Amino acid sequence: MAKFTFGKAVAVVAIAATASFGLSACATPAPEPTETAIGGDIVAPIEINYQDIDGQTLELVVGQVVNINYGGINDGEVEVAISDPKVVEYSAAAYENDTQFSAGLLALSGGESTVTFTFAGEDPRELNIQVLLK
Repeated sequence: MAKFTFGKAVAVVAIAATASFGLSACATPAPEPTETAIGGDIVAPIEINYQDIDGQTLELVVGQVVNINYGGINDGEVEVAISDPKVVEYSAAAYENDTQFSAGLLALSGGESTVTFTFAGEDPRELNIQVLLK
């Protein structure tokens, strides 16, 4: 049976402490936690079908987009009127360079606006928009 003396025990502890200190000095420090998540300023678009527009109110933040799916209706046949174009703007669907762009609304500034969609032979459909500041 091997005998360990107090001196040997101290030497072993000293070697272990030195090794662990040396290794920890080479380690990369943990990154500081961030206050917000990556992409925290990005707001998801809202998807809505033209057939579902029926006077509802959507709350948006400045910069947020509403994608409008016309479901086979040619959006060139839909007239769009906006009560306050400083609050929200409309862009029609487009096809450019083999890329399809959906029709949509973009929240420009805080306030309220009513968007009226009129399709030939149908009653107008209204969508109320409330834009909040971030």
